Amino acid sequence: MYYLGFDVGGSKIKAVLVKNKQIIRSKIEDSANNLEGLFDVIVKIKDELTVDIDKAEIGGIGFGLAGTLDVKREIMLNSPNIKYLNNQPIKKLLEEKLKTYPVKLEHDVHCFLLAEKESGLAKNLKNVFYLTLGTGIGGAWMVDGQMVFGAHGSAGEAGHTIIDLNQGLDWEELAANKFIIKSLGVGSIEAERRARAGNQKAIEVFNQIGKNLGVGVANIINIFDPEAIILNGGIADAKEFILSGIEEGIKKFVISPAARKTKILFSALGLYAGSLGATLLYDN
Repeated sequence: MYYLGFDVGGSKIKAVLVKNKQIIRSKIEDSANNLEGLFDVIVKIKDELTVDIDKAEIGGIGFGLAGTLDVKREIMLNSPNIKYLNNQPIKKLLEEKLKTYPVKLEHDVHCFLLAEKESGLAKNLKNVFYLTLGTGIGGAWMVDGQMVFGAHGSAGEAGHTIIDLNQGLDWEELAANKFIIKSLGVGSIEAERRARAGNQKAIEVFNQIGKNLGVGVANIINIFDPEAIILNGGIADAKEFILSGIEEGIKKFVISPAARKTKILFSALGLYAGSLGATLLYDN
C-alpha cells in the first residue's frame, strides 16, 4: 500500500508519497492564506503525487498540522501561525475534500518525532524533546519511548513559553523566523546566506537567536531532563551560528551538573521529515 503525508506549516506545505516507509515522490508548495486556498493546494498536491496510482492502493493520508488540536485530533483549537484554521473541524473538512481516502491528523512536531524515532536520531533513545525552528517553534516529547500528548492533547507547546515577562514575549518571538524578519527584514534562508557570506549583522542576529534558544532549551532540560534535545527546521540549518549560544544557555541556567551534558542534536532527516512522520500515523 501507498500512503500520503502532508506537513502543513505557516509558510510551506510539504508532502510525500510513501511505500514501505520509503519516500517515492515528494512535493513542496507555498501555503495558502485562507482555508479554501489551503484545500485547493492539498488536493492539487494529492493529485500530482498519486498520478497513475489506483485509489485502492492508497491506504490513507496523514496530516501534520501546526497548532493545537483537540484530544480526538479532529478540531484545530488554536493555530497561532495559520489563524484561519482556528476552531475548524479540520478532519471532517479534509475527509469531505479528499472523499474516499482515510484521513488522520496530528500535531506537526509529533510527526517529526515519529519519523526521528523510526529512522533518525531518536531511534535508540527513550527520553527526547524535539524542537522545530521555523516560522515559530514547535515541540514534542517522549518518555520511555512513548509520545506524551497531555491531558488536553497539547503537550509540547514550548514555543509559547513566556521568556520576556515585561514585554509579554514568548520564545518563538525571540528565537524563530519572526525574530529574523524583525531584525533583518528577510527570512531565515536569505539571512543564513548572508551570514555564510560573512555579513556581520546576519551573524550577530543568528548569534542572538542562539542565546535566546539557550534560555528556552535550559528551561526544557530543567523541567524534562531528556537524554537529548533534537533540533530541526530552517533555523537549525544554521547550526554553526547558533550552537554556541545554546551551549552557553545550558551552562549558565541548567541546575544539574549531569543534565548540562544533555546532547543537543541536529536532525539529518531533511526537508520532508514531518511529511514522512505523517504517513507513520498509519501502521504501514
